[in-house]
Amino acid sequence: MSPATPRPGSPTPACARSRPPRRPPRCSTSSAERSSTWTPEGWTGSCTSWSPSRSGWTRRPLPAGSTSGARPTPVPRETEARPVRGRLRAAVRLPGRLVRAAVVSGRWLVIAAWVGAAVVATVAPSGGGGRGSSDIGSLLPSGSDAVAVLERSLDEFRVPSLSETAVVVHDPDGLSPLTRADVVLWALATTQAALEDPDGAGDPRVEAAVPVPTSTPDTAVTYLYTTEGLALADRVELAEEYADHFAHDPSVQTYVGGVVPAQLAQVEHLQSRLHAFEVGTLVLIALVVAVTFRSVVAPLLVLFTCGIGYLVSLRLLELAAGLLGFALPDQLRPLTAALLIGVVTDYCVLFLSGFRSHLERGAHRHEAARRTLLSEGPIVAVAGITVAGGTAALLAAQFQLFRAFGPALALTVVIGLLVSLTLVPAVLAVLGRVAFLPRRVRPRPDGPEEEATGVTGRLVHVVTHRRSAALATVAGVAVLALAALPLANLRLDVSFAAGLPEGDPVQQAAEVLGNAGIRGVAAPTEVLVEGEGVAAQRDALIELQAAIEDRPGVAMVLGPAQQPLAEEYGVVYSEDRDAARMIVILDSDPLGATAIADLAELEADMEGLARDAGVTNATVAVTGQTAIAAELVDLTRHNLWITLVAALVVELVILMAYLRAVVAPLVLLACSALGVAAAVGLAVVVFQDLGSDPGLIFFVPFTTAVLLLALGSDYNVFAVGSIWERAAVHPLRRAIALALPSTGRAISVAGIILAATFAMVAIIPLDSFRQIAFVMAVGLLLDTFLIRPVLTPALLTLLGPVAGWPSRRIRTGPEPGPVAPVEDAPARDRAVPAGAGRP
Repeated sequence: MSPATPRPGSPTPACARSRPPRRPPRCSTSSAERSSTWTPEGWTGSCTSWSPSRSGWTRRPLPAGSTSGARPTPVPRETEARPVRGRLRAAVRLPGRLVRAAVVSGRWLVIAAWVGAAVVATVAPSGGGGRGSSDIGSLLPSGSDAVAVLERSLDEFRVPSLSETAVVVHDPDGLSPLTRADVVLWALATTQAALEDPDGAGDPRVEAAVPVPTSTPDTAVTYLYTTEGLALADRVELAEEYADHFAHDPSVQTYVGGVVPAQLAQVEHLQSRLHAFEVGTLVLIALVVAVTFRSVVAPLLVLFTCGIGYLVSLRLLELAAGLLGFALPDQLRPLTAALLIGVVTDYCVLFLSGFRSHLERGAHRHEAARRTLLSEGPIVAVAGITVAGGTAALLAAQFQLFRAFGPALALTVVIGLLVSLTLVPAVLAVLGRVAFLPRRVRPRPDGPEEEATGVTGRLVHVVTHRRSAALATVAGVAVLALAALPLANLRLDVSFAAGLPEGDPVQQAAEVLGNAGIRGVAAPTEVLVEGEGVAAQRDALIELQAAIEDRPGVAMVLGPAQQPLAEEYGVVYSEDRDAARMIVILDSDPLGATAIADLAELEADMEGLARDAGVTNATVAVTGQTAIAAELVDLTRHNLWITLVAALVVELVILMAYLRAVVAPLVLLACSALGVAAAVGLAVVVFQDLGSDPGLIFFVPFTTAVLLLALGSDYNVFAVGSIWERAAVHPLRRAIALALPSTGRAISVAGIILAATFAMVAIIPLDSFRQIAFVMAVGLLLDTFLIRPVLTPALLTLLGPVAGWPSRRIRTGPEPGPVAPVEDAPARDRAVPAGAGRP
């Protein structure tokens, strides 16, 4: 017998009273834990066991001789590396503990800091972040063929042939000879006035007005060239002043059209409906949150958080644009607003659900906020990082516009993530149960998780049994693949005027030109023929002009046939006689998909046309807005694949790190990609095949595809992460059956909120935003109601433990049962439940 242990009935020696026995008494089960304390009278304490509940594992007291109700995950034997891993784990968790303590304990300071930041962002002067150039050629990277040809043409000729602003004079009954003469004389007078006043060259004015010789009896067009460097609004204002000259004739209708007026009209329509979109979106999400939680306070919390985040994000985006040198196009404002409001609302819903759950278990509001941040904070953080990383993949694009989308959208998500992780828990710690008024938060006893019944139970049964899961997988993939088939007919469009609402003056000008058969006169195409002494080949050039005019999609061609005299140079022929040009006017929208396709065919056959016409020792090149738009479309298609691959790689790395697996992330991203293809394919059917749009606006598939991939991975974190946690304790089938009901409602609400937020973008009366609203809403709804609840769990069921490869987190054995009592098991072999120690 050890000298430290006294004999029964004998007095306790002093040495024995000074130190306890080496080992306290054991509990009756190996899965139970004993909390023991040594006193001079002996060991005192009690046995407890861990049992599963809806919130995780709960410690329960055990009576003597009882057994634990569930088998926790066994803990491996002690190794020499365990103390090191423990210290590393504690060091990693320390920042999270500090954040939780700071947010909850310093809740008033956190709230005051965010409110102060919003006030500063509102009253501080604008940083003047760049908006980018209005010229679509600026979207192209350096080395663009169309831009290079345009620059050579400007060097060769005294008078530019391409104009971005045109004045249209129209009389439905036909223009009278006096009106036609007035059109020409007013153009000559304006040009002559500018030439006679060289001192005013730097002032805003019309530098030249050039009438376009057309054969239409009811329409006349004049190209205007204004002072360089003017803003869009100033250039359009000068054109409107020029057009006012014809207002004295009541039978004549005048319009200002072209690329520049169309761009300005789009900006004006966007700004006029932007506040309506913002207010409408906030009202909509407030209603959804109110219905979800049956509360009038919870929506106010969401609105407060979204408002703070939105105000701060607007100013930080301006500052970042100025510091980092990226542009902030006007098209970004609705996208950043919808993205921030959507993700912040989703994260608020997650925090509110967790907070209410902890209050129902009797936790104080401060402790409930701390536990909510502990349980939901990591999920929200990983989800936000996933979305930010996916949108940042837009930086792989080669266009100024798309590169601006990347940092702007990523920074928006980061701001939304920060305000959600700090402001929301702080406000919840202040409000407590008031956040759910008028509904009372009633105590709810802990208990083991149960599988769902009813419709959800039948769905769980389908996706967790291999035969029905296989059928669900085949059906889901077939539906998505069928919806994606129209992608093969996708056409991209760069038009500004076609997307304007009916009744807009610029749209009316385009309609008048279209009815006259010269729709492309608003942005003509230039054919540049270069070669030594090419001006001497007049007959061959006239033959080439006639051949081009016979091509499909060409309304008329202006060139050598309209200027046959040898001594006139500078307009059709260059002064050095080494270049000649022709102005090609297409019969469709010059920036539309139809015109782009017609020009592509013409450009492909141009060398053969020149050879057949007898043009020798010369090169033929094409430039103009249509040629630039064609290059933009080609580069968009190429960059779309580059950016999607970059986004997939980023999302794959994040999901692999979060799930500690390779197979499951690959399958999940494949499902997300198929959902994106289905959403864009349905947009092709609705807008291009059934609607009147010639194609989708070029940046719509680009931006929506990246956003949907990023947000789909966000839902993967919510849904599959929950399955993964339960799969460490239960077999995979039961893990799916338990996770789907618990996360399904939250994901459904989040998906509906996000889809509704992006659907509200359609308030802006432009085709581009209607297309974005449709693709985003349909894609998010497909993800919410088909991919996440059906396709994803069905595929995981079919894959089984392979889904977790190379890790072994997924259980393969049967459901654990009670553990037989083992009195003499050493302490190091006792089982400890997964997640023990969590509140």
